[in-house]
Amino acid sequence: MKSYFTVWELTVMLFFAATSALINTFLPIKSITQTLGIPGPAAGMALLGGIIFVFWIALAHSVIQKKYSAIVTALFTAAFCLLIHPWYGVIVPGWFGIYAVIALLSIGTSIELINKKFINAGIGNSICLIITWLAIGFHTGIWIEPIFAPVMLLVGFVSGCFGAFLANIIR
Repeated sequence: MKSYFTVWELTVMLFFAATSALINTFLPIKSITQTLGIPGPAAGMALLGGIIFVFWIALAHSVIQKKYSAIVTALFTAAFCLLIHPWYGVIVPGWFGIYAVIALLSIGTSIELINKKFINAGIGNSICLIITWLAIGFHTGIWIEPIFAPVMLLVGFVSGCFGAFLANIIR
């Protein structure tokens, strides 16, 4: 039985996913957004999600140029993020990490639909942001203030578009 992805392609996806997860873990995102006065929760995803997640997933998709490469890279990214640290530090309920998988899967799925249109990556980052807001809100009671939500969604959209655009240039 032959694998759909070659060892090289899987290595590229794993490397980009690990890089994304490490940036997400070690970049002082919360400090940056707090210093800039950007309201949360998940302000970092809105502002930097395009570089932290979308860029790496889109780059894998651009380099490999096979269907499902963005989805698999997104799943690897979620797995690495969850191996390093609980999603947004939430440990109760124990299954909270499933939101990370769903949120990042929304980015991978949207990137699969790009066809050199960056709008889908922006939509994917915005959906990822909404999923994360809802998860944090339902389980911790911390909600985005409604007055800031539209602006943060726009920021997330632009960030996602920029990440996909940058990945397309580098490819």
